[in-house]
Amino acid sequence: MEPQAKRLFAHLAVVAAGLAAMVLSIFYGLPMCNPDYQHRPGVASSGAGGARGAPARAPDTVMRSVGVNSERIAVGQALFNERCIACHGKEGSGKIGIGPRLNSKTFLAAASDAFLIRTITKGRAGTTMVPWGAQLDAGKIKAIVGYIRSWQQVAPAKLDERPVAGNAAAGRDTFRGICAACHGRTGAGYMETANGTGIGRKAFLSAVTNGYLRYLVNHGKSGTKMKPFAKGSKVAVANLGKQEIENVIAYLRQSAW
Repeated sequence: MEPQAKRLFAHLAVVAAGLAAMVLSIFYGLPMCNPDYQHRPGVASSGAGGARGAPARAPDTVMRSVGVNSERIAVGQALFNERCIACHGKEGSGKIGIGPRLNSKTFLAAASDAFLIRTITKGRAGTTMVPWGAQLDAGKIKAIVGYIRSWQQVAPAKLDERPVAGNAAAGRDTFRGICAACHGRTGAGYMETANGTGIGRKAFLSAVTNGYLRYLVNHGKSGTKMKPFAKGSKVAVANLGKQEIENVIAYLRQSAW
């Protein structure tokens, strides 16, 4: 089989497996391909971790730890096109319902290199993002991160990593009134809606810091339908005050499933 045909076959296999897993999960409550999958609310869990809630991850002390050079970018591009493009699209443009957009200025500003490495290595439970750590060594994963960084020259964001000081009950009302339209009533994303990523799972919320959440809610995720929500923003979907944003984050952390 020709190399191009092999790559195409691999891409189709990944997409087919992901879609099949999602269908089984939605209609039969079966776990998705990631072995650490946490079930949706209302679906019995066979293992530990049934209790809700997800504490914030400790902030990474260094936001940029992967050196970017032409050699690393070339290796990373080849690996991305072979392994990642089927779900995340060409140059990380994303595919709605399958894989989120990575080529986003605000996302790249808020995400540390360590965050990207952990996500690629361990995957994201309950989604089509499978763990690649068993197939790709540390050098190859860093090469993918280097390629992702080559898309846009974005300085790391200064994240506000204070503990959350919000009212979860008030945050629930705001989330259901505004956020659920895209992210789903339980934050399951594509499993509940057609245009928003999943933000309600423990697997996501335990992997991100409070500063990361604050930054993306305030500034939005550029290049996507996730617009800014900060009060005073000229392109805000809804003008939320700082306390309202704190309340939403408190609700997400308390109700994570």
